[in-house]
Amino acid sequence: MTTIKPYLVILLIFAFQSLAAQDNDRSAYQTQLYKLAIKTSETGDYLEAIRTFAISNNINPKAEIAAFAVKKGDSLKRILRQNKINELIGKWKWIPKEGNWAIREDNLVGKMIHITTEEIQFFELYKNAKEWQLTQTDKIRFSENPESYSFTEFLNSNNEIWDYNINSTTGELKAYYIGEKIDNNYTELVCGNPELFYFKLQ
Repeated sequence: MTTIKPYLVILLIFAFQSLAAQDNDRSAYQTQLYKLAIKTSETGDYLEAIRTFAISNNINPKAEIAAFAVKKGDSLKRILRQNKINELIGKWKWIPKEGNWAIREDNLVGKMIHITTEEIQFFELYKNAKEWQLTQTDKIRFSENPESYSFTEFLNSNNEIWDYNINSTTGELKAYYIGEKIDNNYTELVCGNPELFYFKLQ
């Protein structure tokens, strides 16, 4: 039978104590972040609270407190997303801001989107047409990209991801192209992102 030399036993004891201390430190830090996220949510800063809950969960996803962090974060996401939908409900007409927009080979003269609690409809108007043409209807879905900035970006049926925000000063709605979802991966365009502007009809 092989015996363990005394100095090896001492090293093993120190190593175990060190690992235990690290685990305790991680656990304490995870709890600290969780409590910080709770306080942040109580101030109404849901976006920052969601991010803090996510960091808390990532420290040790197997810890019991991590499950609470995930549930709290998901709950706040639902609130953020419902608030976003409520802000956007209505009909919005395209504001062409690019130069020479009216001179188009396809005779397109107008765009409009209609946002409800359940879906977003896209319309186009062509020269000499008597009515708007419905070109696309998407059920409202949100991107689940874990690296999302706002957690309220729309995921369209063609897998394009767009962020919609209303300018508090002008009342204009800006649709900003973020990227695409390809299988379970997310791409992000960081330069030259297409933008569309709208004003509210009703």
